[in-house]
Amino acid sequence: MLSNKSLIILSLLVLVSSLSAFSITDTYFGNRYAAMDARTLAMGGAGAFNHLRPAAFMMNPANLTAQHSFAGITFSTLVTRAEDTRMIPLYNSFDNYIDDAVYASNINAYTDISGGGFASINLAGLRMGLGAYHNPYASFDGKYREEIRNNRNTDDDGYPEKIAQNDIENDGVLYKTGFAFSLGYAIDDYWDLNLGLDYALMSANIKQEKTIRWSDWSLQQVEEGIVLPEYTKTADWELEGEQLKLGAAFRMGPHWGVGLVYTPQCTLDRTGSDYTLREAYRNTPQDSTFIVLDEDYELPAEIRVGISYLPRNIMRTVFNMDVEMVQYSQSMDVFEDVYNFYAGVEHHVVNRIPLRLGFQAVNSYHLDTETGVNADGEEITLYTANKILTPMITGGSSVQLAKNIVLDLGFGYAWREYEALDLFGDAYYNDKIYTGSSSYTLWPTSYIDLQNRGWENPDKVKESFITLNAGLSFSW
Repeated sequence: MLSNKSLIILSLLVLVSSLSAFSITDTYFGNRYAAMDARTLAMGGAGAFNHLRPAAFMMNPANLTAQHSFAGITFSTLVTRAEDTRMIPLYNSFDNYIDDAVYASNINAYTDISGGGFASINLAGLRMGLGAYHNPYASFDGKYREEIRNNRNTDDDGYPEKIAQNDIENDGVLYKTGFAFSLGYAIDDYWDLNLGLDYALMSANIKQEKTIRWSDWSLQQVEEGIVLPEYTKTADWELEGEQLKLGAAFRMGPHWGVGLVYTPQCTLDRTGSDYTLREAYRNTPQDSTFIVLDEDYELPAEIRVGISYLPRNIMRTVFNMDVEMVQYSQSMDVFEDVYNFYAGVEHHVVNRIPLRLGFQAVNSYHLDTETGVNADGEEITLYTANKILTPMITGGSSVQLAKNIVLDLGFGYAWREYEALDLFGDAYYNDKIYTGSSSYTLWPTSYIDLQNRGWENPDKVKESFITLNAGLSFSW
């Protein structure tokens, strides 16, 4: 846990998450897409070496000249269903833990598309290729709704009144428009070396809004002239920058392939504004803060190594496995490098219908902030980083629509569980602050103590993600 404000600001600037799905918790980092290629997704996201689909060069530019075909075009549609369930521990009157009580559950769906194409030529054993693509890199989309209700007795078939409604609505995607160049040299039959370079322009326009709105019932309960202040936090910002990627793909005989991808650390420009408004009430004036954003946004370096094995088998079989290191330690000493694992197998039934299964385990950091006081009595922000593992199981197949047209289908299910701070502090709904009364107006019992919960009593968050990817490939 850090208590130095300058370190907090620095860490916010220099990290980006590598999540494989959508989550509302980290609105700064965004959420990485699992895979742009439906075949790669179905095989657990492993594709450092891939010579069978045009989309392969989007992960490793060296795969461009490793393709069996001389040209190709690919299009993909991605759909992600995200479910977020938040719980707090439930205790009896003797302070014994009973169970976790769900207080908010949200299900949302998000869609996006990607596409690209390449062409290559052979010149006396040397193969050269060019490719271009447009892909979503990380999504900032997210929706969250939480209803605040009082603790009125429900024994008489009554339902607690709704006091307020909390909403988070985020919109925006970080896109990559990239160009790839690759050289391939044929050493011998089934032996070739391919080297690739990828240069991409990255951009995003992101809007995030967090609001607290009192219900009509609450407004009717307070006396005329009493103000229940509403809260709005809006952030509008843009990301602009470039990213490089280096790749190598080595075909070693008819049964083995090795791929290597290195993405150096890169810096994007983050510009925009962050505005917070809490309305005035009683003798307290309006509280508003406007911050101009003009700072660096760092993406950590990534190294991925993978193998592809095609065993000598009656039925065509392909086994892919990748290991990836994300160098978060370059950004800040408090973080460690993380290692991600991807594996998948493709087996053709009667050499026609491919059945694919895969698995991946992706690590990321979730960051939480809370307010504290230092030794000099100054208010500071305490910053906590938690490492989270997100496993995913995948599957899929494909249909040969024509000689050079293939429809691939990929499916993934991911889940995770972790602890996090409450998104909306409970102290905000203490109406005694706004009415000046010694007793609650909106809460029927007076023994409750509305306080913001810290790490001594955090939320338990369970998330699950269903990802679907349909891709159409044309090869010549």
